[in-house]
Amino acid sequence: MSIRILLDHGVQEDRIVFVAFLVARGGGISILRRAFPGVKIVCAAVDDEMEECWLEGLQDDLTNPTGVGRKTWIMQPGMGHIGER
Repeated sequence: MSIRILLDHGVQEDRIVFVAFLVARGGGISILRRAFPGVKIVCAAVDDEMEECWLEGLQDDLTNPTGVGRKTWIMQPGMGHIGER
């Protein structure tokens, strides 16, 4: 995590600003706030809903030779779908 690297190099927590376009309240922002309470968080929007799902893996020779899927979280519905009609 980039915040941990900054802290390991002597940057004070209250001097770090985390900037993001979109964060999730239930997963991302609450965990970040608990782990680094002194870090200032600046974001354009906070999405309240996240849904756990399984992302099927696409099998290829370089990045995923076995085609294994993985658990992931998606924002549902809300700011995460700004490109949909």
